[in-house]
Amino acid sequence: MNLPLRVTLLAATLLHPLAGLSQPTSASTYPDPAKVIRLVVPAPPGGPGDVVARALARELTSSFKTLIVVDNKPGGASIPGALVVARAPADGYTLLLTLNTTLTQVPHLYAKAPFDPFAEFTPIAQVYRGSSVLVAHPDFPAKNLAESIALSRTQPVAFASPSAGTTGHLYIEMLNADYGAKFIHVPYKGASPAEQDLLAGHVQLLFDSPATAVPYVRAGRLKALAAAGTSRLAGLPNLLTAKEQGFAGFESSSWLGVFGPAGLPPQIVAKLNQEISVAVNASQLREQFSALGVELVSTSPEAFRDVILEDYNHWGKLIKRINLKLD
Repeated sequence: MNLPLRVTLLAATLLHPLAGLSQPTSASTYPDPAKVIRLVVPAPPGGPGDVVARALARELTSSFKTLIVVDNKPGGASIPGALVVARAPADGYTLLLTLNTTLTQVPHLYAKAPFDPFAEFTPIAQVYRGSSVLVAHPDFPAKNLAESIALSRTQPVAFASPSAGTTGHLYIEMLNADYGAKFIHVPYKGASPAEQDLLAGHVQLLFDSPATAVPYVRAGRLKALAAAGTSRLAGLPNLLTAKEQGFAGFESSSWLGVFGPAGLPPQIVAKLNQEISVAVNASQLREQFSALGVELVSTSPEAFRDVILEDYNHWGKLIKRINLKLD
């Protein structure tokens, strides 16, 4: 189905957890300690989504007294992993933790969208908000974004992304379309393998998450050229943003959120949201990620829905303008 950029009250209604009220549920006894909650992450181990997922699973296992396992399902522009959750029973035992890419960007990138982000998923909580950082191999001669663009016009520059259709990929295409860059896009099956090839010098550039990039920058194994987002990174306060360097279009924040299948009973949504909020506000977890410049957040399902709708429209307009399709 083609999803229009204009999302109306119908979409908001479909997102509302009350859609599952008529479905039989054992929400009053959820979660059952004898069952396992599967947290599907449509990315390989080691990436930013996986790092947050494992920290969150550890906290929730402790509070719920129910085992929560992270199930990595990388590849396919995050579509296979998302569909696992969309097709699962709406009982709270199969959940999705994913970047904004999956539900706000991927549906616009195909002539026939692989799923309807508003009709097939129940938003539970946003858990992370942040921006990406442009990092380079230390041998890359450019010192900032402008020099990187100039270099791409004179020699091949391999610019990696976690996957086709991700925010990193969209940024590359925007630089090529709007600023005359000639970057060569090199897609990977996840942020972790892209980062490893960058460290090895097989590619030159990558928009990476601060959660994984900042330690390498501090150790001198990568160098940071620009921060995306509206403000500088707490973990790299001296690094100028792309906007400060004269490049607009990088102000949108990335996020991670937890979803269930459509029709997830509101009692389960409320219980999960409450426990996730407690987990991301735990001092140990906040200290772990704030040191990297990553902001953990706790939102209501309603506030999260607003974020999804806004980002869906924003990225849809950009994708249409640069005329990018994956099929």
